[in-house]
Amino acid sequence: MTHRPVLGVLVSTLAVGGAEQLLLELLRRLDQGRFEPRLYCLREPGPIGQEIAALGVPVRSGLGGGPLRTICRLRRVFRQDRLDALLLINHRNCLFYGLPAARLAGVRAVVNWQNETFKRHSHHELYMLARRGVVWGLDALTAASRGHAGYLVTVEGVPVRKVLAIQNGVDAAAFRSELSPQEARRRLGLPGDAPTVGIIAALRPDKAHEVFLQAAAQVTAVAAARMTAVAAAVRFLVVGDGPQRAFLEDLADRLGLGGQVRFLGFRRDVPDILAALDLAVLSSDPQQETLSVAALEAMAAGVPMVATRVGFMDEIVRDGVTGRLVPPRDPEALAGAMLDLLGDDAARREMGRRARALVGQGHTLSGMARGFENLFTEILAGRPPRQNLCPLSQRRVSLGLYWAETGQWRLLHLLRRDLAAVEYVRLGDRTRRVLARLGRLSAWASAACLAVKQVARAWRSDAVLSWALPLGVCTGLLLRFVPPRLRPVHVLRDFHLNLSRTDAAYRLRLAVLRLALPGIDALWCTSEAERTLYADMLGLPETAVSFYPDEPPSQYLELPDVPCQGYVFAYGNSDRDFESLVAVADAIGREVVILSQSFAFPEPLPANVRAMRSRVSEAEMVGLLQAAAVVVVPTRDRRLAAGQNGLLESMALGRPVVAAANVAVLEYAGHGEEALFYEPGDREGLLQAVRAVLDDPDEAREMGRRARERCRRMLAEQPFRFLALLSKAIRLAGK
Repeated sequence: MTHRPVLGVLVSTLAVGGAEQLLLELLRRLDQGRFEPRLYCLREPGPIGQEIAALGVPVRSGLGGGPLRTICRLRRVFRQDRLDALLLINHRNCLFYGLPAARLAGVRAVVNWQNETFKRHSHHELYMLARRGVVWGLDALTAASRGHAGYLVTVEGVPVRKVLAIQNGVDAAAFRSELSPQEARRRLGLPGDAPTVGIIAALRPDKAHEVFLQAAAQVTAVAAARMTAVAAAVRFLVVGDGPQRAFLEDLADRLGLGGQVRFLGFRRDVPDILAALDLAVLSSDPQQETLSVAALEAMAAGVPMVATRVGFMDEIVRDGVTGRLVPPRDPEALAGAMLDLLGDDAARREMGRRARALVGQGHTLSGMARGFENLFTEILAGRPPRQNLCPLSQRRVSLGLYWAETGQWRLLHLLRRDLAAVEYVRLGDRTRRVLARLGRLSAWASAACLAVKQVARAWRSDAVLSWALPLGVCTGLLLRFVPPRLRPVHVLRDFHLNLSRTDAAYRLRLAVLRLALPGIDALWCTSEAERTLYADMLGLPETAVSFYPDEPPSQYLELPDVPCQGYVFAYGNSDRDFESLVAVADAIGREVVILSQSFAFPEPLPANVRAMRSRVSEAEMVGLLQAAAVVVVPTRDRRLAAGQNGLLESMALGRPVVAAANVAVLEYAGHGEEALFYEPGDREGLLQAVRAVLDDPDEAREMGRRARERCRRMLAEQPFRFLALLSKAIRLAGK
C-alpha cells in the first residue's frame, strides 16, 4: 500500500472567523487518498476546531506552555505521529514554535498559510525582524491573492521563491439559497419589498462597522430628502458578533437607525441572509484585511459588493464591474456608492451576475484544496514550490535599465496587467553623474554598480532582465557565484556583438562574456539571423538564444504629420557610414543634414551638407525627423546589428527610410514597403535609393503610412512576444 504523507496543521485556537472557516473547508475537501490530516492546537480547539474533529480528523490540544516546553512537546508529538508535512496557520506562536519543532522532528515540508495584511504587533519592528529570520527556514508561504503575494515580498521581505498565491475560495453552490428575496426578508422580519443592505463581519475595530452605520444614516437621510422609492424604507443588517457589539448598537440608536438596522449576531444561515440582500458592504480599515471570505460568499450568491479599497479587495471587487470601491474611513463615499446602486436595479443585477461568475472561475474551495495538495506534493518531491505551480501571472520581473524611465514606457504598463509585478532597477541621478566623469570607463563602471544593485534585490524577482550587454555581463559574473536554486532567471536583453571588430579590447570583452555565461540563462538578440550564429559561437543550446525585437516608440505614433522641408537626414554615433553619404551628397542635390558627435566631418564639407555636432533634446530630434524628406540609416557591416532604433523612430513618425541592409534592420521593414535597403558601402545603391524616394513624393508618403501601420502591429504583438519568451526562459531554467 502506498504511503500517505501525514499532513499536520498547527493552530493556536480556532475561534469563529474567515481564516478559521477557510481551514475547516480545506480539511473538509482535502483528498484523504493523498494525505492523512491531523490538527494540533496550542490551546483549546475552539468551535471551529470541534467541527474539524467532527470530520474525523485527529485533534491534539493543550500543547502550549513556555517557549521551550512548547517546542519540545510539539517535537515529540510530530515524531510520534511521523509527520511528513506541516501547515502553520498564521498565528504568531505557531510560526515561532512550530517551525523549530518541525525541523527538530525531521518534518520534510513546512508551509505558513498567511491571511493577514499590515497587521501591527506589539514591539512591531523587533517582531518583524525576528519573523524575517524565521521565514527563511520555511519551505513556502502561501498568500491569499496575487497582490498579497507581492505584499509578502515587498513589505515583509519574504524571498519570492518561497511565495505562492493560493486564492481564497468559497463553495459557490452553498451560498445560493432556495428562498426568493421577498421570502428571505420576511423570515428575517423585514418587509418583503424593503431594499436591504448587509455587512457580514466579526464585530472588531478593524472592520470599522461604525463607518457602515454612519453611511447607513446618510443613505436614510438622503433617500428621505429625495422622496424616492427607496426613501426611509432601506433596512440594514449587521451579521456577526464580537467585542464591539454593545458600542455599535448604542451608536445605531444615537444615529437614529434604531428601527432600520438589525444586529443578527453570529449566524449559520448565511445563504438565506444573502438572499435577502440587495447589496453587501465591507467597511474595513487597511489593517489586516486581505481578501475577504465574507465578500467572496456574498459575490458567490450574486450580491454585488460595496467595499473599501483595502488589502487586495480590488482583485475581486472590480470597480464598476462586480461592485464599487470607496476609500476607507469615508462614510460619504460609502453612502454615495450605496445610493447609486440601490437606485439602479439593472446595474446592480449585472454586477451581481459578474461577481458570481468571477468567484466561480477562480475562487472555489475545491481549487484552493487542490492548490495546497499540489504544493505539499511538490515540496515532498524535492521541487521548489514555484517551479511547476506558479503561473506566469504570478511572476515578478525586474528590469535593469541605464536610462531614467519616467512612466511613459508603453510595454511596461501593458506587462503589469499580465504579471504580478514589473519593476525596474536603475542608478540614482547623482551616481550616474559621478560615474560619467570616468569617461570611456563610465559605461562599464555604471554596469558594475547597477549589477550589484540588481543582484542585491534579486531575491524579490523571479526573473531579472539586463537591458544591455555590459550590465548583463556584470550581473552574470555576480550570479554565477549564487547557487542556482537561490537565484532568479537571468535574461540578457538587447544582445548583439560587433563581429567586425578583432582588436584586443573586444577580444577581452568576449572572454569576460564567456566567464559570465554560467550566470546567464537566456540571451535575447536583435534578429533571427543572429540566433544560430551566437549559439554556435558561445557554445550554447539554440533554445537559450531567442529573437526579441526592439520596440517602436509608441509616443511618436500619436504625433501629427508636419510639412516636409525636403532635406535628407541621418544621425548616430557608432557604426555609421556617414562618409558614403557625404560622398554622394552633391549627386543627391538636396540639403543633407547629419547629426553626430563622434563623426569626424571632412573639411571642407560639400555646400549642401550641414553638420550638427552638439546634442539635441528629444523634441528637437523629433522635429528633425518629422520634417525630413527621407531618413538615411547608413551602417557599415551587414553582419552588425545596428541602426534599428533609428529605423523604428523614423517609421513611427511616418518617414520613408533608406537603410544599409544588416541583420537587424531587415527584421523591421520590408524592402519597397516601409523602407528601401542597399548593401553597406554601396554608394551607388545608396544614391539610387535616396533619389527614388525624393523623386516620387506620393510613394514616399505611402511608404511612411505603411511604416506607421507596421509599427502599430509590432506594438500590439510586443507584450505577447515578451511573455512567451519570458515563459520559455523560466521553463528552460527549471524555475
